[in-house]
Amino acid sequence: MSMQITKLRIKGYRKFRDMEFRPHPRSNIIVGANGSGKSTILEALIMVLTGRIGRLRAVDEINPYWFNQANVDEFFNQKSVGASVPMPDFRIDVHLRTRNKQLEAMRGVHNLSEEDSVGMSIRAYPDPAYAQEIENYFSVEGWPRILPVEYYRVDWLDFSGGPIFKTPKGLGVSIIDGQAVFSRNGLDAHTRQLLDQRIDEKAKVGISVEHRKMRSTLGGDVLKGINKQLGREAQEAGSVGVGIQVDQSRSASWDATLIPEIGGIPLGLAGQGAQVTAKTILALNQSHANVSCVLIEEPENHLSHTKLRILLDLVSKNVGDQQLFVTTHSSFVLNRLGLDHLAMLRSGEIRKFDQLSPETVEYFQKLSGFDSLRLLLADLAVVVEGPSDEIVFNRFFKDRFGVEPLDQGIDVVTVGTSFARAFELADRLGIRLAALRDNDGESASHWEEKSTQYLEPGHRQFFIGDKGLGHTLEPQICNANKAEALRELFDLDPGTDVESWMTGNKTTAALKIAESQSKILPPVYFNEAFDFLMSPPGSRSS
Repeated sequence: MSMQITKLRIKGYRKFRDMEFRPHPRSNIIVGANGSGKSTILEALIMVLTGRIGRLRAVDEINPYWFNQANVDEFFNQKSVGASVPMPDFRIDVHLRTRNKQLEAMRGVHNLSEEDSVGMSIRAYPDPAYAQEIENYFSVEGWPRILPVEYYRVDWLDFSGGPIFKTPKGLGVSIIDGQAVFSRNGLDAHTRQLLDQRIDEKAKVGISVEHRKMRSTLGGDVLKGINKQLGREAQEAGSVGVGIQVDQSRSASWDATLIPEIGGIPLGLAGQGAQVTAKTILALNQSHANVSCVLIEEPENHLSHTKLRILLDLVSKNVGDQQLFVTTHSSFVLNRLGLDHLAMLRSGEIRKFDQLSPETVEYFQKLSGFDSLRLLLADLAVVVEGPSDEIVFNRFFKDRFGVEPLDQGIDVVTVGTSFARAFELADRLGIRLAALRDNDGESASHWEEKSTQYLEPGHRQFFIGDKGLGHTLEPQICNANKAEALRELFDLDPGTDVESWMTGNKTTAALKIAESQSKILPPVYFNEAFDFLMSPPGSRSS
């Protein structure tokens, strides 16, 4: 690997007032709720490493909505009462580790951290050359609450303080946007870049020469006939002769004509899932000497579960020593690539999970279908053993509080018997978690011992039924209610044992409870969990 990103610092850009991210040297899976800033991180990396945002140069595309809204609001609030305050700016630093001598020339201390490091920056700030215009702008009454970015400048600099005019050699970056779809008119900018990086210089020259030969002979007789006709018409009109010829300029180069294909079908006409996979293959098959960093945005877009698994296996096997950044909304992607590479965005900060136990990481990789993101993104969560537990929990909660758990910001997640794994994640996230499980004939302390290092009263607690009231959920419900009330709810014959029927028909019983017009009482440990969930953080529950 010729280059590795060691630190990203974002100050005043979009979502982030001041954020620092130290990426994993190999893989980084970036997750967070909608609007948390996942795409902004990739956008910031791309802007600094390539000088571009989308297809355009950042210096030409500055936008008032790039600036952190809290900073902008604070500026205008102070400006509106006559305060003399500086206009908002933003800066993004990318610190690099490299053995490339050319990149070493970018070493210096001109960065937000004032560290001696190789790196690059993008900075947007009011241009001093427009100081008078800015003063005039705000001297007129009724100025709009939007930054006049026409008076700003954007600098693309390295850490030595010198300007950057194009992406330095050795700074190879591949960008795969799972949302972008090719048009039939050509390739998106990122794919054109992938192709350009994939084909070596000698091959490009050879293709260009052959392409120029082809154009020079294109439709010779046809063009002669057309030009002859145009010449006669011009002569009759008494004007200068006009004709047409094949464009031989560099702007008519081969790369605007040649396109990728899949099975003989132009890529622009292939399915969207095939397009995402093709772009990933193009990126990962490049020489690792040319590309050190691969950025993939939401690889799950347009892919079935099976195709997504194939794609992720492809990524895992072929990424080599390239540094990988992936944003995702998919628990499958997260579990498959490894929770220890997770970077979790919450409240403008990044939390990493590289301290998770190897056993927990391996567990979720094998159980790729587990909805880990629901747990990770929750502010307050409940984990239960199975679907029937989840169904009755939601009904009992609504009976007591009049609303569903989700209406109170509580996610209920089925985890099987993986309670210790769930507690480990919750401990790392710092979220409150209640776990409800069957006692299976053991004391509560027996089960708590397996997760004791993660339990904390008022924050992360186990709720387990008294084994004297039954070993599983069904007898616990029977002991909390009169047999006749349950018999009527389940429409059972007088001779049918209610507890035996419920135990043998767990899901059916749970659904009947959920759909019933009448209420039944929850087991005691459910009420204890409700008290915990609806109490302030840190409050102790029994």
